[in-house]
Amino acid sequence: MKKLSILIPVFNESKTIYDVLQKVNGVVLIRGIEKEIIVVNDQSTDSSIQEIERYIQDFPKHPIQLISHEINQGKGATLRTGIGYATGDYTIIQDADLELDPNDFNDILMPVLEQAANIVYGSRFLKKKKEGTFFSVLANGFLTLLSNVVFRTKITDMETCYKLIPTHIFQSLNLVENRFGFEPEITAKLAKIRYLKWAEVPITYNPRTNVQGKKIGWKDGFRAMFCIIRYGWFWNAKKSFKDSSAFIYLDKD
Repeated sequence: MKKLSILIPVFNESKTIYDVLQKVNGVVLIRGIEKEIIVVNDQSTDSSIQEIERYIQDFPKHPIQLISHEINQGKGATLRTGIGYATGDYTIIQDADLELDPNDFNDILMPVLEQAANIVYGSRFLKKKKEGTFFSVLANGFLTLLSNVVFRTKITDMETCYKLIPTHIFQSLNLVENRFGFEPEITAKLAKIRYLKWAEVPITYNPRTNVQGKKIGWKDGFRAMFCIIRYGWFWNAKKSFKDSSAFIYLDKD
């Protein structure tokens, strides 16, 4: 692996995005891997874009690709935009809040570098102490259990932001969810590529509250259940790719 693409979707994260960019740029990736940082502003209505531009001005030697949506479209749509610009060998997603620590990138990269996995998820629930409210832990546990049954996977945190995916596979997927349904959708479609080897590593997690800006809610939980069933049972493998021939190629890779 020579380059890692880091996708950062942003919507109304003016209080944290500058610090997140500092943390991401401050991480030195193992084995000399280069970072490619792609920030997609999803038509924020606060000063997020000004904070991003301030960071770019303050650190001109830290190149960042900044793309802006003209209308708000949601996290899933923002990531679809961002992945189109990725040129790294692998891609990982970084939220624009401070819930996750980019210093975990190297731990997430290790299973791929050691050729033990093709897909790596950073799990918030592999550590003994499970952060978050009782209901959030319960909801995440239920959604992960349901996804494991439907997708035939064995993971502990399907809803995690930290998903390390080969860029060419990420770009080949036919992704349609615009909001937080992206998480079960991409997991379902990756699970259809049976040759992939999966791994999980524990990550640091500092959950924030709705008052602090957390955007996912109970309606997104119901949507996640719908997406697990829809993309797990009612989308075949070929339909999960933009080009059916891509699936044939990937399945034999």
